[in-house]
Amino acid sequence: MQQVIKKLESLKRLNEKAEKFTEIIDENFLQHGVLFFIPLEKYEVKILIPAPHHKAILQNGTPTFKQVLNHKEAMMLK
Repeated sequence: MQQVIKKLESLKRLNEKAEKFTEIIDENFLQHGVLFFIPLEKYEVKILIPAPHHKAILQNGTPTFKQVLNHKEAMMLK
């Protein structure tokens, strides 16, 4: 996670809005979290914030990359 933060700092994009994300909802309409896609130079990093923690990060609008990456429940997916 720290490597992604350092890379975004070097690209001067750490405080940009994380506008590319999707809510994860199953066939019973239960929310399981939010998956954020963070673009780097050659690839995208996928960060999952599981339910019910995703509600807090979205309550004030679209979060920044820094807020997503520093969230205590954030998980990087491969």
